[in-house]
Amino acid sequence: MISGSKPTRLRKENSSVFRSALALVLILPLQGGWLSDLKEAKKQASEEKKDVYVVFLSTEISGACVQFKKRVLSQDLFQAAIADRFVPVLLDVPLKQTPGMVSPLAANRVVAENFGVERYPTAFFLNSKGLVYARETGAAMNGPLKHAAKVIRRSKDQVARLKSIEEAYQKNGLERAKSLMALVKSTPRGADPSLNAEHLEELAKLDPDDSLGFRKDHLAEMGFADLDRAIKEVFHKDSYDEVVKLVDDYVTRFEPKGALFQKALFPKLAALNHGKQTAEAIKAAEAVIAVDANSSHGKLATQILKRLKSK
Repeated sequence: MISGSKPTRLRKENSSVFRSALALVLILPLQGGWLSDLKEAKKQASEEKKDVYVVFLSTEISGACVQFKKRVLSQDLFQAAIADRFVPVLLDVPLKQTPGMVSPLAANRVVAENFGVERYPTAFFLNSKGLVYARETGAAMNGPLKHAAKVIRRSKDQVARLKSIEEAYQKNGLERAKSLMALVKSTPRGADPSLNAEHLEELAKLDPDDSLGFRKDHLAEMGFADLDRAIKEVFHKDSYDEVVKLVDDYVTRFEPKGALFQKALFPKLAALNHGKQTAEAIKAAEAVIAVDANSSHGKLATQILKRLKSK
């Protein structure tokens, strides 16, 4: 009975989306429904109390983007289904530049860089204040209504999150702190860090000595994101010594633990291995394995260690 309930709920949800979409198709002028100006979309979303759904495509080089646009985004049913909740923005990013010519879409590349887009298609969900609360990369060709249901689910999750925040602030002391900790930890990938700024300030007041250890762990996680970006830039330059320095500085400053510590150590191992510093690489591999030999990083480190010792 339980296994059969989920498909039933999905059918009901998709059926509801379908009925709403059909009704909207009859009354909404969907031509040109997608905006191409993010600033205009944010203004409209603020006025209408809606979220913004921003999709970055690169149809010039990505067949997946072409098909996603054709089969899903351009479909009236999809646009109608999300119209109640979102102001939609579609930005096609050109990657090639013809010498002596400037593409009318060139500005989209700047916007994509500001959002940190690395792959196409990538979508962002912004609240009515213009802050990103979730992101998605890739596109599953599930049809317009199924994808609409997925997009709408993001909005519903955000509404539920806001309700949980209200409930957290109704509590007092460490109970409020624990609720806020759970909310910060559950923040979707790619969300704007400023979404949690107020909650982090409240946590500092509730637990000034950081007896729960949350702020230290959170700072370590934020620091790792910066480390990861810096390492990617350096590795492109084959500056392995700089990678080692970046990792050592991060570990000294933030004292990460567990899986985070292991993730930080692994690029150091990779850099030492590439740099043919065998003795140091062996030490780094052993340190990675010591954290958790059964994790993906631990297993890779074990393979590297075997090769290093066989030399």
